[in-house]
Amino acid sequence: MRSRKINVTATLGLLLAFAMLIGIVSNVVIPLNLKVTSLVLLGVIAAWYAKPIYLKWAGRLSEHQVTQILITIIGLMMIVQIWVLRFTPATVYHDPFRVLVQAEQLSHGDFNWGESVYFWRFPNNVSLTVLLSYWLRLTNLLHMSTSASIHVLSFIMLDGFIVAILRSVRRLSRQHGGVLLAGSFFLFSPFAYTYYLQVFYSDLPTLICLGITFNVLVGWHGFGRVKKILAGTVLVLSIVIGEVVKPNLIVLLVAVALLSIWLMTVDRKWLNILKGPLILITLGFILAGPVSAGLKSSSHFKNNNEYAFPTMHWVWMSYNPSASGRYDFHDVLTLSSIQGKKAKQAYLKKALPARLKRLGPLGIVKRWFQKAGILLNVSFMSRAYTGGFISAPKLYQRVEVPLAVFGQIIMRIGFILLYAETLLRCLRLWRTRTVAPEVDPRLTLTILTALGYLAFHTLLWETESRYGQVMIPLLGILCAVPSLATTSERQPIPRGHLAGMVSGLGVVATLLVYIVSPQALYQTRGVLVAGQLSQLSLQFDARRTWVKPFDTLSQRVTLNHVATHFSVSLAPAAELSGYLVNEQTKQHYALLRTESALVLTRPLKTGRYRIELRNDLQRPQSVLLTKTRSYWLAPHPLYINHQNHRYWSFVYEFLR
Repeated sequence: MRSRKINVTATLGLLLAFAMLIGIVSNVVIPLNLKVTSLVLLGVIAAWYAKPIYLKWAGRLSEHQVTQILITIIGLMMIVQIWVLRFTPATVYHDPFRVLVQAEQLSHGDFNWGESVYFWRFPNNVSLTVLLSYWLRLTNLLHMSTSASIHVLSFIMLDGFIVAILRSVRRLSRQHGGVLLAGSFFLFSPFAYTYYLQVFYSDLPTLICLGITFNVLVGWHGFGRVKKILAGTVLVLSIVIGEVVKPNLIVLLVAVALLSIWLMTVDRKWLNILKGPLILITLGFILAGPVSAGLKSSSHFKNNNEYAFPTMHWVWMSYNPSASGRYDFHDVLTLSSIQGKKAKQAYLKKALPARLKRLGPLGIVKRWFQKAGILLNVSFMSRAYTGGFISAPKLYQRVEVPLAVFGQIIMRIGFILLYAETLLRCLRLWRTRTVAPEVDPRLTLTILTALGYLAFHTLLWETESRYGQVMIPLLGILCAVPSLATTSERQPIPRGHLAGMVSGLGVVATLLVYIVSPQALYQTRGVLVAGQLSQLSLQFDARRTWVKPFDTLSQRVTLNHVATHFSVSLAPAAELSGYLVNEQTKQHYALLRTESALVLTRPLKTGRYRIELRNDLQRPQSVLLTKTRSYWLAPHPLYINHQNHRYWSFVYEFLR
């Protein structure tokens, strides 16, 4: 691909470099805590200064030594993961929990989709739910609980993705430093132990799909006939699954179409080389439509336009002047109050232009920057869809908060370095646009796909930090391509005297900011001590549980840390009396009724407690309970009139 192609690729690279700059700034300053920001900057400065030394050390290692180090890293990571799943499972809520409960129900042959209106309102998660139910059906044959099944699935998929990424980086890069650094990041950061391990949802399958796609693209030219058949089959399957699970994968198809059109006009040689995988990717997207319809049909799901939200809803939500471009609960309530999909569409046709007009041109551009910053920020990834640990061990709770802050710092440093490396390589692509003989179109496709995701969630859709994680396999490939490596990477030379002075001044300045900052490094108030926050939610008209007059409900809870606040959620208008009982001292604490819960605010020592609610009225009342078939919600079961319900629970929380 000659000069015209180089200019296009370099221009795309320049746009990506600008986006990476936004990501760097976002991870440095958000959330705004000068002490944490200082530690992040210290880590970045240290990494920059030590980079040549590290690369020189890594370059001396043999292939066998690198393999041994990677095996050790993966082994240690797996041991920590197993410990996390065994001793610190998280309480999962919102969409992933609703998907899990419905999949569990389907796996037992119950095809009722009316437990709540969630799937009628957001049918995009139906395919994921049905696919998950197939996995649960398989593990049901092995007599595994839903909890164990989900943990095994997340463990296999996450570690498979990590191994695939490490393999890709090692195969592409001619240096050992990149793959060892990536392995160390997965070992020491929260990436492998929090959201992707604790919560099964659509984000991880998307990462795996992109990882497989670009692995096949990179290696296709060197594959033999048999390997091409196997790789092509896996490629088509991954695209089909990725698209039905998360439809925004369509960004990849757009990138493939643009690349194919361009290659037809400027470089048919490369088009002939890549036509196999490009056709297979397109085939995967073509098959995704009927597969999605088949999954819905097999599970007896039918759309219900009375509750369905128009696609335009997500765009309208992202431009709410009173919000930040994220999912907004108040917008959901507004649209939920309008009956019927056509009426909702009519409302949005007027409401969206009104919002854009209210924001104005400058406000719209500001919102784009805001959304890009959120998309590329990783500070809150570890807490996505979880309210904390169900009941972490006593020793762990002593160090839980500082460990969480340390993990957040490692994540931010890791992604700042990834974004910075991508930025430098994109700038190098721009600087060499007139002298480089040609640019590999697979590199162009990688940049196009990354920009596509950025544009989709910046210009159109609502945004969240977890959406930006699709950049990991894409940026990992860009940072491993040898042709984009900087001179300092190819021939690592220790930093000179001037670089040492600049680094020293940077360290002194950040330490001074750390010392004079009035903010605390972390806050312990409000951290979950014990809790169960999973529920189908009354906002989706979840089916209620009714208790008879004078029925008593109770559930034991063990506190491994001192708490200061307790609440147990109630259904609206429920008139239940409640006590929290200390089982050691037999002391009863009366609970105060608020709008949506019974609460208690006072110091609560470690030990065993029992939540007791009673229906004192002479009529049945609905209570807010979470019920599953074999998914472990809390350490202790719920009792109704002394009858054990192992997989039922109150929705409760004890906070520091």
